[in-house]
Amino acid sequence: MTLESTDSVEAVVLFAEDTITRELLYPEFEAILDGFVPVPDFKGSSAKAVYLVINSSLHITAAVFFLLDFDEKGMVDRRWNIPLQQLAEVSGKGPDMGGGAIRLACYSQCAIGWHQKKLWDPQMDPTKSSFAQLKKSVQNNRMGLIFKKPAQERLTAVPVAVPQEQNNVALQQKLHEHYTQELRNQTANLIKEQRLRIATLHSKQQEAMQALQHEHQQRLQAYQEKLKQLMDQNKDLDARNQSLKESFDVQASKVEGMREYFSHKLKAAQLDENSQIQTMQDNFEVELALKLQTATAELREMLDMREVELFYRHQNETALKEEIVKIKQEYQELLSNSGEQVLARLDKAGINFVVYHPGAGQFTIPLADLSRYIDSPTAYIAKNSGVGEKLYSNWFEHYQNPSCKGVDTNGHQCGKPLVRIGSPIEFHEGESDRCEHHQLISYKLVSEKR
Repeated sequence: MTLESTDSVEAVVLFAEDTITRELLYPEFEAILDGFVPVPDFKGSSAKAVYLVINSSLHITAAVFFLLDFDEKGMVDRRWNIPLQQLAEVSGKGPDMGGGAIRLACYSQCAIGWHQKKLWDPQMDPTKSSFAQLKKSVQNNRMGLIFKKPAQERLTAVPVAVPQEQNNVALQQKLHEHYTQELRNQTANLIKEQRLRIATLHSKQQEAMQALQHEHQQRLQAYQEKLKQLMDQNKDLDARNQSLKESFDVQASKVEGMREYFSHKLKAAQLDENSQIQTMQDNFEVELALKLQTATAELREMLDMREVELFYRHQNETALKEEIVKIKQEYQELLSNSGEQVLARLDKAGINFVVYHPGAGQFTIPLADLSRYIDSPTAYIAKNSGVGEKLYSNWFEHYQNPSCKGVDTNGHQCGKPLVRIGSPIEFHEGESDRCEHHQLISYKLVSEKR
């Protein structure tokens, strides 16, 4: 099909490992979106793609770098709905690819905030430059684009007698203006390209920093939970030790009373014959040994009963936990089945469930996760933010009322205003919700415990 010289062509290019693997006209890409044509090369994975607008000079005028998810059969995920044309129209300027500065939309430069996570940044390395590959691919015209050449107007030159010296001055002036303008354009394009490179590097650095913060937060939370578990075990051991000590003191007092009784009886019997004294001494030792054995057996029986009781309690707790999990699963199945038809019709109509929560921002809830979100919004938001549910709850309380949670000697809360922590991944319990005074007290207590 031959196009007019004023027409523009829409195309989509697919990347694999930062290299172009497939070029499609937009109608072909729409066939893939509608589920008529599978892409086996990307089944079960996420592909990097670029939406292009090409003019009659085979120059790129707009580019949108977006992500495309495929299922196990190589079909595009039906929930995919990125407005490529709208992003291309409202996006900012990018580098010059032969026809002036293009309109560029990518992860570091996105005019519609809630679509940023569905975009990606181009490769700026000169050896694997995404822009260089796109420009070369379009110039090679492997998609077979044909445009009509515009009618050229014939200009008749009217010879005018101009002095040689005046002609040279005018020519020098035109050359100077031409190269000055070209130098300005090249400088502006270079500045734009460097700004895009800086924005791309900044985005990658932010992603790496967030990953490190997430790992640090998980490790810190694990250490805190382990410390709390050890402290609870220490309290239980102290309580058991105290109980055994009290039982031992009672038995020791009984033995001491018996010792005093038999000692007094022995002294009274010393007036009798030596044989009677020896007999009483033997009886005293035998009875004392029996009493000690009885007391020891009682203590051991009490300890065994305690261990059996703890064992049965642990079994009951395990059975109750399994029953709770089973009930939750049945509830989620009932909830998902009850509104399955309505939700399926809404999803088929392209309606998304978008929510906004502090710390997590605005995000889309997939149909499969809707029941989990309704059952426990806090747990779902915490998982989406990359933190635990308890940490997110503590951060949200701090976010609503950023004040010190420290307690003085009288049991009164400090309440000193603090700087609000905007992200739950940057929140540290016991530190971010304490003023400088109570932070020092917490550090001192931790040091003393160590």
